[in-house]
Amino acid sequence: MHTAASDGQGCVADKYACAAARGLKEIAICDHGFGSILLHSTRRKFDVQNGDILKAAAMKSVTVRQSIEASVVNDAGDIDVPDDIIARCDVLHLGFHRLMQFGYIRRAPQFMLVNGWGTKSARLDEDLVEYNTRAFSNALRRYPVDVLCHLNHRAQVDVKRIAEVALERGVYIELNEKHIETMESAIGILLESGVTFILGSDAHRTAQTGLFPRVTEFIKRHGIPEERICGVGAEPRFKPKKNKTEV
Repeated sequence: MHTAASDGQGCVADKYACAAARGLKEIAICDHGFGSILLHSTRRKFDVQNGDILKAAAMKSVTVRQSIEASVVNDAGDIDVPDDIIARCDVLHLGFHRLMQFGYIRRAPQFMLVNGWGTKSARLDEDLVEYNTRAFSNALRRYPVDVLCHLNHRAQVDVKRIAEVALERGVYIELNEKHIETMESAIGILLESGVTFILGSDAHRTAQTGLFPRVTEFIKRHGIPEERICGVGAEPRFKPKKNKTEV
């Protein structure tokens, strides 16, 4: 979920109070990375938020995880979060986001602009899917990513290949309440692959905390086993955050 530290509303205390009232056991505060336009994390914001999370932890009703939603920015698998910030996170989320600072757009214009704002020819689509798949695969191998967010939202990938890397690296595939429709064409491949899933409210407003009506319907309709869903029938397991490893 997001707070006013990026493009959400409210603060850690607001999310905590709502989560506690709804009987949640564990949440992750997950604002956008450093590369987003305007509404992005900074070191100062991260420090303040970390302090707020420590205060929430003292109340002990809900476990609050410090996370950040990094953006993959090119096919080398670079992301927009510094290594020292990753090392301070409990959880690392990763996704594609189009509203990035000009420096990132300049270095990978097709990745940012064609993915983010529309496609042209069928041939270009094939090339772009290959680029996207390479970008995510490399990022998942280079960094201690725990959650792959809103798969296929704007940036289409070869789902089978991404699933193989996610399974190899122990990465959860997010069932995103805001963008669950992007999973429709992918869920069969993902179920067959053996990957595990995790609930993601993508709550930008505090009132959305812990609400999953669309995801719940999706889970039932596709028969996703509860034991394969973190937040439903599986306990969370997140990677220790160390320095990245090069591909």
